[in-house]
Amino acid sequence: MTFARNASITFATRAAILLVGLVTSVIMARMLGPAGRGLFSLAVVASVMVFNATNLGVGAASGYYLGRKKTPIADFAGNLLSLSVVIGAASLALSLALSSVLVSRFIPSVPLWAVVVALFAVPFCGLLYNFQMLFRANGDFRNFNVVEALQPGSFFVLFVLGAAFVPARLFGASVAAFLVSNAVGGLGAVLLMRRFVKFGFRWDPAIVKGTLRFGVQQNAAVFLDVLNYRFDMLLVNYFLGPVYVGFYSISLILPEKLWNIPNVLSAVLHPRVAHAGDENDANRDTARVSRITVLIIGSACVAILICGRLLIRLLYSDRFLPAVTPMFVLLPGILMISVAKVLTSDLVARGYPRANLWAGLAAVASNVALNVVLIPRMRINGAALASTVSYTLYAAVIVIYFMRVTGVRFGSLVAPTAGDASYVVRAVGREVSRVFAPKGKR
Repeated sequence: MTFARNASITFATRAAILLVGLVTSVIMARMLGPAGRGLFSLAVVASVMVFNATNLGVGAASGYYLGRKKTPIADFAGNLLSLSVVIGAASLALSLALSSVLVSRFIPSVPLWAVVVALFAVPFCGLLYNFQMLFRANGDFRNFNVVEALQPGSFFVLFVLGAAFVPARLFGASVAAFLVSNAVGGLGAVLLMRRFVKFGFRWDPAIVKGTLRFGVQQNAAVFLDVLNYRFDMLLVNYFLGPVYVGFYSISLILPEKLWNIPNVLSAVLHPRVAHAGDENDANRDTARVSRITVLIIGSACVAILICGRLLIRLLYSDRFLPAVTPMFVLLPGILMISVAKVLTSDLVARGYPRANLWAGLAAVASNVALNVVLIPRMRINGAALASTVSYTLYAAVIVIYFMRVTGVRFGSLVAPTAGDASYVVRAVGREVSRVFAPKGKR
């Protein structure tokens, strides 16, 4: 499939997931209120942070090994399965052993049982992420998108059942749905891969060693990204309490939904760069995707500035209006880091995972320091400002690193052209025509 076709399929999937997630968040916010929404966010954040701290990034090495090292997919899949199970089991055991101490120290307002249930999702998160990255590396975006939809789709079904049948215990039902949906996603990803590639547990020391060497660098960077995106919630809880976490979590929803755009574009770009025979072709493709990202995300940010307050009132009610101002403050940072996501995907595909690591270190240091200073003074507006500053710093490091590696000029990355706009219009037009064309002509 062409880049535009892969991107359009992935966009359609993400759009459906976005709609499902938005409906879920609205129901949860209205039924649980700011405090209950905040407690659920904290329990999930704890699980996500443990996963990203311990996953070791082995799935991220898929593109490099399949594209640049030419490793057979069956060999890599078998080793990936073994690594995923071993790492997931060790992560779960370690996190459960430390859970009571860490919960009481960092998120004492969250029930311990809720965090423990959420932690059982960690091994399944590993399977889901690693095998989805393998689909991406193989250029199989149809199944990449099927895997993408498994967890949010099953969570939505389980959550709606909980809301319908046990509304008085919806918080507990939501946490349980988070666990079960990740199990469905993780196991489903492995079974789906086995339909196309025959593999079993394998342990090739050379592949394992190389995958871990590559993955550890990338995982450190990804964990820093998660800290940069989510550690502010823990600090908001520390300074202000779960109610403000609930407000802040809502302020993140619309801006962070925009990340679906660079995430889709970078996912489709990654195997293209990894398999590129000519670096100039890779440079040209990445520069165009970066400019298109600026064009689309910039336009979307303007739309949120115009309509955001109304959307918060209509979707979440006036109780969540304190989320409006921090949502606006986040928008410049969202634009900046969207560009960084595209360039990071390119650098990882070329075998440069360190770029994300250095950018993450700079961003997390600034984020934590600014949150500690700003939250007591500006409340959740301060958390949003700290995020925007740290996202901008992260993007600056990535852009400079990318320019040094490739020689691409800054303007080629961030200044959309008329040709870029025409490309987007033509791509959208082709896909709309395809959707409405007679079945035999698609």
